[in-house]
Amino acid sequence: MSKLKFTRSRIWEILISGACLEPTQARVFTNQIITALAAAIATGRVIELRGLGTIETRERKAHKAHNPRTLAPVDVPARRYVFFTPGKRLNAALPEPAGSGS
Repeated sequence: MSKLKFTRSRIWEILISGACLEPTQARVFTNQIITALAAAIATGRVIELRGLGTIETRERKAHKAHNPRTLAPVDVPARRYVFFTPGKRLNAALPEPAGSGS
């Protein structure tokens, strides 16, 4: 199965045809939503999109690791990362992987 990208321009096309928006309105609307979502994630807010899933930030604690090439110890600092939890409807819509015997 090939991986098709769902881009901003695809969202614009959907808004232009489905919501009967002008192209400039569709671009502004899409950009405002993406900017608002990114700002919410950056400030630590949880975004819940029913049917799709939840986007939140989590923190990975600081820890010690080692460089696999030199085996020298390395201090890895704490950092935040974005975590997505799929919703029930999204999980149900995903096809089973080929070769899974269930």
